[in-house]
Amino acid sequence: MFQYAVRGHDMKNCPTPKDLAKKIAHYQLNNVQFAMTKSFPDIGDLTSMNPGLGTFFKQTFAAEGIQIALLSCYSNLIHPDLEKREALLTRFERYLAHAKYFGAAMVASETGSVLPEMGYTEENFSDAAFEDLVGVIQRLVAYAEKQQVMVGIEAGLNHPLYSLDRIELLLERVPSAYLGIIFDPTNLITSNDYPMQATITEEAFARFGDSIVCLHLKDYRITNSQLQVVPLGEGCIQYQKILAIVARYKPYCYVVLEGTTDATLPRALALLSACNR
Repeated sequence: MFQYAVRGHDMKNCPTPKDLAKKIAHYQLNNVQFAMTKSFPDIGDLTSMNPGLGTFFKQTFAAEGIQIALLSCYSNLIHPDLEKREALLTRFERYLAHAKYFGAAMVASETGSVLPEMGYTEENFSDAAFEDLVGVIQRLVAYAEKQQVMVGIEAGLNHPLYSLDRIELLLERVPSAYLGIIFDPTNLITSNDYPMQATITEEAFARFGDSIVCLHLKDYRITNSQLQVVPLGEGCIQYQKILAIVARYKPYCYVVLEGTTDATLPRALALLSACNR
């Protein structure tokens, strides 16, 4: 019922692309969220991006039955230094232009922050920050439409895209089939409202489920009133309820495990096996 995936950089001791593909296939998974510069920094950077490089990774993963479901280009899309922002947006556009060679349907990022170092500030919640974000997403989506590749945007409490209302408003302001939401329910909860996580997920799919293209499944525990990410099955995420919601609205949706490394993956997949029927 789901297309489970892992993040490539959560798999350890994979010195070559072939090693990474084989490790993912070993766990009988068929999809990866691939951040080239995190998994293989010596190979992947903006200057090395070219059709042959994308084809190499596509073929290497395909040989083991793996598809690059999402191509990660996580950046501070609203960097306050306009010169640095332009460089980041140009990088994202290069990823969009080359995604087809990787075989990826979308290029993914969070929205970023008004702070260069991406820290917490209430300035991210201002209307001005949101309007800035809208302009950036409009630009990227217009480029994505020409490339026929989706822009996948992920919300988070510390970002201008910090609530269901803001997500819905962004979708209204950028009405394009090439804008998709990567929904991470753990990104939208605090130590105060975490028992409502499944309720928030249900509301999200009811309000803008047509635009949700991927679910991030990130387990957590509450430590000193803070959310601490842990491997799936070691925390308190309501994964069974969340997956039941996804199954009703988006069968065979990409579900990416985040924060679950290869050492803890077998247990996580055993827990999820009953949810994929």
